[in-house]
Order: sequence, then C-alpha cells, then structure tokens
Amino acid sequence: MKQCPKCQQYNEDYSQFCSHCGYNFQTQSGGSVPPPVNGAYRGNDNAFDACGPEGKSRGVAALLAILIGSLGVQYFYLGKTGAGLITIGLSLITCGFWSIITLIQGILMLCMTNESFRQKYVETTSTFPLF
Repeated sequence: MKQCPKCQQYNEDYSQFCSHCGYNFQTQSGGSVPPPVNGAYRGNDNAFDACGPEGKSRGVAALLAILIGSLGVQYFYLGKTGAGLITIGLSLITCGFWSIITLIQGILMLCMTNESFRQKYVETTSTFPLF
C-alpha cells in the first residue's frame, strides 16, 4: 500500500492515481488526469457502450436514425413501437422529407452524453421522443 502525499489516503501499490483525490503517482502532479472509477476514467462516454440495464447503445440508435431513420428503426430499437409507426406515417405523408428530421435527430444523439440519451430516449414515458 502506498500513501497519497496530497490527501494521505492509502492506495494499492500498482495504482497510477489516487482513488480519492486523483493525484498522479507517475508524474507527481495533483489531479491532472482524473482518477479511474471502476476500471475506467471519468468522462469516458463511449457512444457504443450500453446505457444501463436495458442494453441500448446511443451510437447504434444514432446510426440507425442517420442511415434509415425515415423507417423509424431507431425507435423500434429503443422499444418505442408507437414512435416507430408514427415516423413511418410521417415519412409517407411528407414524401420522405421527414428523413431530414431523423438525420438531425441522429446527429444530436451522437452529440449528447450517455446519461442524457438514456433519460431522453430510453427511460422516458413519452410515446414519441423527438429532440
């Protein structure tokens, strides 16, 4: 066990960062790199990681919205069958112009965090979560 010179907490000998304050043992700099949390670094927001126990990936949903969003496939993937059917209807009514909206939706999905994606599209009770 090694003791952090910054916060005086004990860490494993193989630790590169203090698990309490983020002190970098390698460069002896205080917190320039965030400490690892459960084997990963804070701020790691991979688009293709599963968001929560549902296993829905923000990256997959975004790619579905960008590539074939006018068919509502991103909503079927997220378990929102009603929204998928509404999207198909809107695509037919607007002669395909609705695909521009789903393209924008896919780009916005790629830009948001996993947590905000999960709240907006996976956990919501809304029938048709758009933006």
